Amino acid sequence: MRSPYTLDNPPPNEPPSEVLVPSLWRVQVRWWNRHTPSLDQRGVKHPVCGHCAQTWPCHSWACWDGQLGQAVGPRAEQAAPKAAPAANLPAPSRALALGSALAAHAAKA
Repeated sequence: MRSPYTLDNPPPNEPPSEVLVPSLWRVQVRWWNRHTPSLDQRGVKHPVCGHCAQTWPCHSWACWDGQLGQAVGPRAEQAAPKAAPAANLPAPSRALALGSALAAHAAKA
């Protein structure tokens, strides 16, 4: 999940209120910032990462950006109601196969 942050709008050093682990946020922001293009690279057509010198966005930046996105993204698993556990019933395809087998057996008898 991409974060809402850009080079023009970087993530804040202090975590937003919805972040569950503030100390982890600070580490992620530090690495996100390290893997951005240096200032002289920001206007060029194909910038390179100021930390690892790979074409930007580098793999590391994408990983840190994704983690920041997950930290501030919607918490669907918490917001969605938990589904009731399914009854211990056979899968539909298995039930159909069983029904066909029973019908064939009944036809023989």
